Amino acid sequence: MNLKERITEDLKCAMKAQDKLRTSVLRMMLADIKIADTSGKPKDQIDYVEVVRGYYKKLRKTREEYEKLQLPEKVKELEGEIAIVEEYLPKQLSDDEIKKIVKEVIETNKFTAKETGTAMKLIMNKYGGSVDGKKVQMCLKENLK
Repeated sequence: MNLKERITEDLKCAMKAQDKLRTSVLRMMLADIKIADTSGKPKDQIDYVEVVRGYYKKLRKTREEYEKLQLPEKVKELEGEIAIVEEYLPKQLSDDEIKKIVKEVIETNKFTAKETGTAMKLIMNKYGGSVDGKKVQMCLKENLK
């Protein structure tokens, strides 16, 4: 069962259970998937995980904006939505694991501060789906001074 089928089945269950939040989030994910399906790309080149990750990033950015505007009730609502979306994404590596990977890549390749972009590209190509790019970038900046 691919991700699209899993989300569709979970949507049916959420609708039967009358879980409004879950139903809403799953519908939004399916809408983004349908947009990707109609984008003109061949079906075998569409990565549904990346589509869901894009939706996840939008939610996180919106949460950050609500935090800046000091709207705690909206932040809490988005936390629930983000938790649902995270169920459909690959497990993310912990901060300690990211630090270990960054140190290992720096030591192995002897990167300098000027080569931060090269190191970032190397790490993201190898671990892309399971690491947060912002965390990797911050860790690289700390270690490449």
